[in-house]
Amino acid sequence: MDGPPEPGAARGPTETALAASRARSVLSVLAVGVAMAFVGSMLTATNGHFVPQVVDLYVVCQYARSFAEGHPFQYNPGEPASTGATSLLHTVVLAAAHALGARGEGLVAFAVASGAAFYVATVLLARRIAALLAGAPEGLLAGALVALGGPIVWGFLYGSDMALFMLLCLWLLERVLATWNGGPFGGAVAAAVLCAVARPEGLPLAIVLGAAWTLGPRRRAPGVARALAWLPAIAAGLVLVLYRAVTGFWLGTSLADKSLFANYGMAEGLALVSDYGIDVLRGLLFGFYPSQTPVGLSRGWAPYYFMPLALPLAVLALVRCREPFRAPLRLWTAALVLVAGATAANTFMGVHFNRYLMWTFPTVHVLAAVGLGILVRLVARGDAALQRSLFRATAGVAVLMGLLATTRFAVTYGAMAGDVYRRDVGAADWIVRNLPRGVAMANLATSVEYLTGHRNLNLHGVTSPYFFGNRTAEREAGVWESLGRLPVAERPTHLLTTVATQESFPTMREIALGPPLFQTNSFLDEILIYRIKYDLVGKNSRMFLPQSFEAVSGLHEVDRLNVCDSADEAAHGYRFLSRLGNLSLNGTARVDRYASDSGEGELLADGGRAILGSETFRVRTRKDADLVVVMRTSSSVNANVMRASGSGQFGIDIAEAGIIVDTGGQVSARVAFRPRPGWDERSFRVPGRFLSDGSTPLTLSGRYATFYYWFYQ
Repeated sequence: MDGPPEPGAARGPTETALAASRARSVLSVLAVGVAMAFVGSMLTATNGHFVPQVVDLYVVCQYARSFAEGHPFQYNPGEPASTGATSLLHTVVLAAAHALGARGEGLVAFAVASGAAFYVATVLLARRIAALLAGAPEGLLAGALVALGGPIVWGFLYGSDMALFMLLCLWLLERVLATWNGGPFGGAVAAAVLCAVARPEGLPLAIVLGAAWTLGPRRRAPGVARALAWLPAIAAGLVLVLYRAVTGFWLGTSLADKSLFANYGMAEGLALVSDYGIDVLRGLLFGFYPSQTPVGLSRGWAPYYFMPLALPLAVLALVRCREPFRAPLRLWTAALVLVAGATAANTFMGVHFNRYLMWTFPTVHVLAAVGLGILVRLVARGDAALQRSLFRATAGVAVLMGLLATTRFAVTYGAMAGDVYRRDVGAADWIVRNLPRGVAMANLATSVEYLTGHRNLNLHGVTSPYFFGNRTAEREAGVWESLGRLPVAERPTHLLTTVATQESFPTMREIALGPPLFQTNSFLDEILIYRIKYDLVGKNSRMFLPQSFEAVSGLHEVDRLNVCDSADEAAHGYRFLSRLGNLSLNGTARVDRYASDSGEGELLADGGRAILGSETFRVRTRKDADLVVVMRTSSSVNANVMRASGSGQFGIDIAEAGIIVDTGGQVSARVAFRPRPGWDERSFRVPGRFLSDGSTPLTLSGRYATFYYWFYQ
């Protein structure tokens, strides 16, 4: 690898073109060779089958098939629309491939092959950008760093939308640099529009660039030309409007409720974000991670991201980059940092080798290569031989490190595909052979319905509308309540779950009928398939104690509220605040029996919360008639506590419960009681003079457990 050219040295046009062509050829061969090594590793581990490293790809394939078959956004034909596939553009690309004949495993192969093509194109773009910013040697190094980027190669070849987004972002950078000070603007706008519809990160990126283009060198352009700068932001906005129109959600349903702050609270969320920021900066400084080091909320194997000291080299590139590229390069970098920082605080930060930051990595490699060229010039002080030696030596070390990491990641890529093949594809094969096509299955384990043709109800709420809106921090309780309001005709007959889920979720043990029909042998968290029983599902909507029926004798039910049911809570304007210090107490599902003098009482499963604070909600009422409230409660309840040092469920005992009822700013009732063992039901009365016609807001505060409310007048 040649060093940076001597100051004042110049090459003729023919020599420069020849060198560029040679560099493109070398990098193309390198990238194709790496891609072939990755795919070969996968095929070796899967007995010659194209299998994704992450089963999320099967979700996108299912949506793509639906697009191609004429029912877009429907995960299962005939059900309400959902947007569990994050990228609209990537899904449409796969839909086109499906329409052209890429079916089944063939569509997975197309996703991998297109990712490989995007990878090669990105390598060549990285060379082009670095050569534009600094020179041919830096261009060659930048291309090599991207080609041997370890996690980046994995990101391109696992078939996801991130591969397309990485390519589009680097193309957008190249167009911004090439057209910032003049020239045809259409390519930059086109690249930005495609970025904007490829990933949610494209919207803030489009807004930042639109403002910069409008206020920067395009500010004196004709009105139409200036308006073009906002076309990407408009395109991204139209995607959001489309999602809202078809699903009721502004963002993709796979992104809903993943905020760290919504689940962990501000203090714990800041702690996690700070830790993650330190991890990322450490990678930018040192390049290597110990293989057992946790990164973010994931324990991804991530030994190599960038060449060592990539961060100071990138800063040097931004400070000393030659004109006229300094301003657009700084703008682009600032936009990347802003958008990456704004979107990094989610509950999946760090997952899959920092997948949600991976789109910024090619830019970092380009800046590091450019910065290295600047650094050796500064150190050599005009000594051309020293410049070449320093650049070759340091670039060689960086390339060697990348080669080692990429070799390891090729093996990791194959191993992950092998895991999916033994576990998830194994489960899919059993379903195809043993269950009728189209059978409905509740799923807490995987996403292989694309391979099987069965009707999937994703209990996490990514693709199944009945389960949308459940809070991540209250997953089991939300799933249980959603199952309870699922129409009988829609109920799945089988449960797709895992050993770990069955050990963790008592409600899932209650609906599993008998021993499993099937269990994988993958040497991982094994997938289990059960028939489902519905004895307890929906049973929590009933009162059971004689005292409760006596309290409402002669009255009519006017309303009811199922705590932890996201749809019911939304209909009642429900919100709660329950904390111990700075820790939020989130809801859980509970399985217990009512106490009975004659033997075992009724077994019941219900989702609820420990309230050490307050609840607020609206109830349908009539004016001047007393409101009798019956609540299901308990003397003990688990709270799901999310914190940076480790999350978990913790028991809270409530020997003496106390509730103050506030109606319209006035205390309308005070309640104190000692809950019975197991399930209990208690009633209290709100005088009619505090109520309104239509509906009345109630605020209950104190220390108690809450699961279900019935309201009578």
